[in-house]
Amino acid sequence: MALQKKKLTMPVVWLTVYSDLITNEALFFMMLFASVLIAYQKGMTEQEFRDYMRGISSAVHKREAAAKTMTETGQKLAKIEGVSSVSMGEKDLRIVLPEPVLFESGKAKLKDSADAVLRNVATVLGPSRYDLDIEGFTDDVPITQTAPPGMLRWQLAMARSTGLGPYYSNRELSAARALQVLKFFTREKLLSPDRLSASAYGEFLPAAPNDSDEHRAMNRRIEIKMILRDRKAMIRAEGAAGDNPPPAAGQP
Repeated sequence: MALQKKKLTMPVVWLTVYSDLITNEALFFMMLFASVLIAYQKGMTEQEFRDYMRGISSAVHKREAAAKTMTETGQKLAKIEGVSSVSMGEKDLRIVLPEPVLFESGKAKLKDSADAVLRNVATVLGPSRYDLDIEGFTDDVPITQTAPPGMLRWQLAMARSTGLGPYYSNRELSAARALQVLKFFTREKLLSPDRLSASAYGEFLPAAPNDSDEHRAMNRRIEIKMILRDRKAMIRAEGAAGDNPPPAAGQP
């Protein structure tokens, strides 16, 4: 008896959509059942349970709004000339600005061409309420800068504060560069000072191995990290903890 070939048919599109809908509905009822079980175990009243579910709904909406904000912000930043890359993590958004866009080699004074780039970045980041950490990075080539003979201490401090140096380590150079970017944003009143912080990593946490000129160039960079956190809520939590300090050792 000859074998009959089975005829393959393409799946109906609406079945795929319907199966996704059923899966999401099942997940929703599983979450609802888990919430009711938690409420029962905690002995919640009806009003307390309503408040509990309202809190869950609010948290979900906040996460969705944050993800939408990050996506839209990242798309706008990627179009700015001078921004080499934009990457989005679970709780942050990273903007990478390579050294040649902002600084001369071994210096922390912003180039004239950096003005337009940083202003465009600030225009995109300004509307969001999230914190911004400005991080400085270098390659692993040791710095051999020295102060000119006869330079007084106050002159050295002035030169270093304005980005001219000298700097005696990659960590110092990366710190000076991050601070110069932060100062630009605040001096020009582009971003609120209470949203900004600066970090210095020097040659540590490289973006690529320091095994070629091309890779070293990738490591000399400024990264601006937009962090999804509610600073006001953190301050309130810290204040509440301060009002009720933990008992000293030996006390009940």
